[in-house]
Parts: sequence; structure tokens; C-alpha cells
Amino acid sequence: MKIWILIFLILLTTLVANADNIPAPPPLKDMPVELQHYLRSIYENLHRLPVTTTNPNGSREGKKGDMVLYDSTNNYLMINTDSSTTWSGAQLIFVP
Repeated sequence: MKIWILIFLILLTTLVANADNIPAPPPLKDMPVELQHYLRSIYENLHRLPVTTTNPNGSREGKKGDMVLYDSTNNYLMINTDSSTTWSGAQLIFVP
């Protein structure tokens, strides 16, 4: 009986964890305008990467795990690997 409860809870948490699309924050009368603007900017940039046109390796500092889209002739997804200026990249390809 306990195994079925465990399986049910695992399935339930998996379904809840995949709900990624959150609505925009509603405007509230008592909330300061600066805070509304801040929350709106977080919402609008939730799934966007910073874009650079110069190679960040050796020239851009970041925290380990930070990601940047290097927009050049060939696009690269660059990931910081040492919390300094070392970035590793993977070339992005067009998939029709």
C-alpha cells in the first residue's frame, strides 16, 4: 500500500514541477510603481539569455553556470565554467 502512495506522490510532483508558464504579475493599487516595473521586467526576461556580438571567452566575467548567446556568423551558446572569464561554447545549428 505504501508503494502506491509513493508512486502517486512522485507522479503528482512531476506534473506540478513541469508547470513552467507563469502569468504576468497583476498591477496592484498599493504596490509602488518601481516595484511593479521591476516585477514586469523580471517576467518579460525570464527565459531570455543575454546576447553578445563579441566572444566572451577571456573578456567577460561571469558566475559558474551563467549562459550567454554569442551572436556571430555561427551562433554559440556560451557557458561560464570557472566563475571568472573562462567560457565554453556549443555551436547552435538550424534544424528545419
